[in-house]
Amino acid sequence: MRTQLLGTQQLIIALLGSLVAMMLCGVLYLTSSIVLPFMVALFLAYLLDPLVRFLQAYRVPLGLAVCFALLVTFVFFALMGMLFYASVQSFIREYPTYEPKLRVLIATLLSHLETTPLAWQLSDWSKELSTASVVRTVLTSLGTFVTFLGHLLLVLLFMVFILFGQQRLPARIHRAFGAEQAQRLTLVLECITRQIQTYLGTKALLSLVMGILVNLCLVVLQVDFAVLWGALAFMLHFIPHIGAVLATIPPVLVALVKFGTIMPAVWVVVCIAVIHIVLGMCLEPRIMGRSLHMSPLLVVLSLLFWGWLWGIVGTILAVPIMATIQIVCDNIPSLRFVSALMSDA
Repeated sequence: MRTQLLGTQQLIIALLGSLVAMMLCGVLYLTSSIVLPFMVALFLAYLLDPLVRFLQAYRVPLGLAVCFALLVTFVFFALMGMLFYASVQSFIREYPTYEPKLRVLIATLLSHLETTPLAWQLSDWSKELSTASVVRTVLTSLGTFVTFLGHLLLVLLFMVFILFGQQRLPARIHRAFGAEQAQRLTLVLECITRQIQTYLGTKALLSLVMGILVNLCLVVLQVDFAVLWGALAFMLHFIPHIGAVLATIPPVLVALVKFGTIMPAVWVVVCIAVIHIVLGMCLEPRIMGRSLHMSPLLVVLSLLFWGWLWGIVGTILAVPIMATIQIVCDNIPSLRFVSALMSDA
């Protein structure tokens, strides 16, 4: 009887947990116009908090340090927006010259693949290669990016409150709890903050280096729209396992269509693969350790979920969000099993 009662309680708890999770997903979806800028601001605040503390160490007032951090954020996003917009406009202007060559390439592949399922898929894709369809798709993606930039003011506003609040958090914890408990909580929060900042800072820096190196390699190889593919590599480097593959496909196709031979495309693959191996597989694990290596299945599921919830920006934020959850769980003894389940180490 007692065993049956415990089983019923566990079932009720599981059902209530599922219901709460579904309600939370609904709330996040409906409030995405507010929650998404807040999440971006939270990650940027973690990235720029060391800069604010560094300036304070040299007796710069907190207000001026926060303003400088906001200026850095605004300049970075403004430059990214201008580069991305100019590259997309250049792609739209030049695409009509690529369309006939791309159709010839697909026709050649179809003649070799004949009636395989991949051939049918290529045949369906060839119908979407018209200039109007491609321009419409690119402009839709550009519109999503511009919409995100339109929320930049809200992101900066959230960052102000988060950066000011981070500096005063230890004092608030000390007022809310006793001295001994406040000291323990402060140590745990400092450990979590340090690990999150290490992860986000390393990921952002390596992603920036990845984008610059990919851009330089493509310029040397004379592949068109090198700046656009470099920006794409920068954003997709936040997605492990899958991002490098997705960032390689567009420049390879452009190289195939432009040069008409396979060797330039092979060199593109080799260069991007070498950059990814050196940065993503050698440097990154040495800096962050292997404890944050998430399960590939978890990465795919998080990409699907956050991409469905928040679109392109959600896809980029998916892995940092899961890494943050893993770091938090790893520092709370009762939740360490969640971190262990998430890790692929």
